[in-house]
Amino acid sequence: MGVSIGEVIARADAAMDGLGHAPSTRMQYRWAWSQFDKFCAAQHGVVFSDAAADAFLDFVTDEFRVGRFKQWKYKLLRKATLVLGEVAATGSYSWSVARAAGINDGLDARVRPVQQRFEEWLSGRGLAPATVDLYATVSRKVLGWLPGHGVVDVHRVSAGDISAAVVFLSDSYRPGSMRAALSALRVWCRFVEQDGGHPGLWRSVPATRVSRSRPVAVITAAEVDRLVATADPGTPGGLRDRAIVLLAARTGLRPSDITGLRLGDIDWRTARITVTQFKTGELVVLPLLADAGEAISAYLLHGRPADARSDRVFVRAKAPHVPLASKDLHYVASRAFTRSGVTPRGGTGRGMRVLRASLATRMLESDAPLPVIAGALGHRGTGSVKHYLSADEKHMRACCLDFTGIAPRRTASS
Repeated sequence: MGVSIGEVIARADAAMDGLGHAPSTRMQYRWAWSQFDKFCAAQHGVVFSDAAADAFLDFVTDEFRVGRFKQWKYKLLRKATLVLGEVAATGSYSWSVARAAGINDGLDARVRPVQQRFEEWLSGRGLAPATVDLYATVSRKVLGWLPGHGVVDVHRVSAGDISAAVVFLSDSYRPGSMRAALSALRVWCRFVEQDGGHPGLWRSVPATRVSRSRPVAVITAAEVDRLVATADPGTPGGLRDRAIVLLAARTGLRPSDITGLRLGDIDWRTARITVTQFKTGELVVLPLLADAGEAISAYLLHGRPADARSDRVFVRAKAPHVPLASKDLHYVASRAFTRSGVTPRGGTGRGMRVLRASLATRMLESDAPLPVIAGALGHRGTGSVKHYLSADEKHMRACCLDFTGIAPRRTASS
């Protein structure tokens, strides 16, 4: 005999007691659970089951697609249902798990199993986590687009469909990123072939040679200080944001590595940070400069929530106190740029990449060798560092040529 839906809802409600949600948030969850209860009572009975949860998620997704549910309602109902499923399966509830779950729910039910098989296939190929994420994202985009293009059986995907998918993807990616997206699509085609699709499908993906000609956005050291000064040290969020900006500016760490930083990764006695890079999977050891270390220390002592359960350094200031995501750091940097009035030169960026590029540029200006810069930024080779050369005005000016030998000749008539 299974557990009743009412019992699972009661357990889920109790499991959320320690997460610090506002009363209004708790009421929203209870309303969402009541909608699930009503749906199941009419179609699946009073006993909780994964099948009933999946049916409700499909119903919610369909209602959202046709415009009968607004996005906030769709997200709330989906998330509340995932909470029930987690509590029913484990007896407990972790907010971060529910937040990350259901990423494929928006796909047509006929192609969703393909995405799941592809992700399982990727997980066994020894790829870096960032590569797996990229390939899965491109697959999800293509599978989300195919049904509207009249294809719901991937085994029937043709070369023409792949050519059309390339055009579709080009609307979502810049030229430099499109190269990686096409590589991901090529891998997806090979998977489809192995899964029973048309042989040679991957040859339909065009080869591309895209040079990174986009200008590098950078700021000066003084402007970095202005960004840091905008964070309010009198608030927990301000202490956290100040530590994040300083850490990014002094180490050049990628957002994924900053959000992945754990308390144990910091060696306070030797003033070093040891992290395994999310993008490459390689270990990198970096010095923790005094001002960045002091900012992190101030956040840990006076700003980080005492009841945070995660060992990640940077967590949400508001409940639930779960680790920040990489996209959250973009907003941290963007707000700092807005408050400070700093405008990067050479580009239009306003995120953490500007701080990373600025550090690389300052190292170039100080005559640091390319291999040293590559090692400091966690690049596997010097090729990626050359992208920053265009922002090194000091040395670029030394490359300027005069007009010797190319002066215009005067003709007899002139």
